[in-house]
Amino acid sequence: MKQNIWEFVKDEDGTYSVFHMSKLKKKRIPERWFQEQICVDYGFSSNEYTEIRRQIEEGGKATIVLATGILRN
Repeated sequence: MKQNIWEFVKDEDGTYSVFHMSKLKKKRIPERWFQEQICVDYGFSSNEYTEIRRQIEEGGKATIVLATGILRN
C-alpha cells in the first residue's frame, strides 16, 4: 500500500511550511492563515488539524499519513 505523507513544520520565523511526499507545497504561511490553508486548500478536517497542532506544539513539526485513495491537492 502506497503511503500519502504530509508534513507540517513551524519555521524559525514563526511561519509554517507544508510538504507532501517530501516535496515543498507551500512555505511562509503566517500563523493566522495556517488553519485555513490546510483545512480549506488541502482538505484536512478539524480533527486532523487538532492533531497537526498537537504534534507541532510538542516537537515543531507534524507528520500525517493518510490512506491511499485520499489524495489532496
